[in-house]
Amino acid sequence: MISSLGERLTAIPWRRIRWLLVLRWVAAACVLVVVTATRLVLLLSLPLVALYLGIAFLLLSNSLYTSWFKRLQSRSGWRDQARQVALLINLQIAVDLAVLAYLLHFSGGIGNPFVFFFVFHMVIASILLSGAEAYLQASWATVLFALLLLGDAFRFLPSYRVPFFVPPEVILGRPTYMLGLFGAFASAVFVAVYLTTSIANTLREREAELHRAVGDLVAANTKLEEKDREKSLYVQRVSHHIKGSLSAIQSCLRVVLDGLLGTVGQKAEEMIARAERRSLSLLRYANELLYLSSLRTEARLVGSEVRVVEVAERVAKELRAAFQDKEIELGVADESTGRAVRGDPELFAELIRQLLHNALKYTPRRGKVRVRLSLPESEQGLQLAVTDDGIGVRPQDLPHLFEDFFAADVPENRESTGAGLGLSIVRQIAMMHGGRVGAESRPGSGSTISCVFPSFDSETQGGS
Repeated sequence: MISSLGERLTAIPWRRIRWLLVLRWVAAACVLVVVTATRLVLLLSLPLVALYLGIAFLLLSNSLYTSWFKRLQSRSGWRDQARQVALLINLQIAVDLAVLAYLLHFSGGIGNPFVFFFVFHMVIASILLSGAEAYLQASWATVLFALLLLGDAFRFLPSYRVPFFVPPEVILGRPTYMLGLFGAFASAVFVAVYLTTSIANTLREREAELHRAVGDLVAANTKLEEKDREKSLYVQRVSHHIKGSLSAIQSCLRVVLDGLLGTVGQKAEEMIARAERRSLSLLRYANELLYLSSLRTEARLVGSEVRVVEVAERVAKELRAAFQDKEIELGVADESTGRAVRGDPELFAELIRQLLHNALKYTPRRGKVRVRLSLPESEQGLQLAVTDDGIGVRPQDLPHLFEDFFAADVPENRESTGAGLGLSIVRQIAMMHGGRVGAESRPGSGSTISCVFPSFDSETQGGS
């Protein structure tokens, strides 16, 4: 009964054995209730002592099985566990079939319609055991049924009549009926095993294929993450060298423009000034690229409690002069009742800084920009949104806003286009904090860039 163990250890998870144990407790309780109700409510004469002894044996055996199961879980040793698991399941089902036959004998015998509960055990055996073991259990059930049938027919077992059930006299002396009943029972039992085993084997194969596919995907994803980290490290090194060279170029140009090397012609000064502006733009680009690459090579973020409204007010104060130069009104509104998040306050400051720089770039003079902190619809997090009344974004550009190097094509504002990394930095910081980003916009009606983060309170409760 314990053949092909090695291939079935993964096919018999612990949760299925636990399910079988729970099912046996429920079955014992149901039998106890039915027997008691039959005697007290229906006033049927039953051998209660014999029936209660059977129920007591069922409860005791299940207690022993539960103890055995707990010991198995605490052990190590793959093959030993496989043998013990198979033995435990086979023993439970075999004993349950014998107990079922015992209870049926004392509650009407073969005339009890609950005799076909044998089929339920065959379904369970086919799900939990190999095909050979399930067919052996079906053979054991058939033997028990034959004993009940022959005992009622030839009276070598005492009969216990129950009103409303088929009396033994119907079976006695009718070989054709006995043979038909036995054939119907045996065919039902073996067909149930065949069908259930076929379905269970198919499901096991699909489950194994799914596990293999998931394993392949996990391995591929790990490899991709490693490749992405290597790429980010490469970009980080290159950006660092470019930044150093650009800083040196910009410093040299600044020295010439400041007249420290003597006067230069007007045309030469204009060309040098243009070169300096371009070098400053490239330097900002290199700084952003270096910063984004360093974020992507960071290990798992371990942060502390952050009051985002305080960070937003600090960044707004830091950038207020730039907004005043364009006569743009900048405000911070807290509708989140001061809800906190877990994270790095400096990363949150950079996220808000990038969002405000983006809003400043695309908002015309005398416009409005608002930082709003609120509770999302689920009220299980914190939403940070930056809204402007600027030129907006075309619908076809919205899905690409957070992609690296993407800059929306805005003819009205071509001089303000940047490297296209600001919102990529926003997305990366949001992802590091378990958040998500989104954007809403219409051309000529402004834009709203939002980030939703898990709150510090809900995260703490979820982990408790």
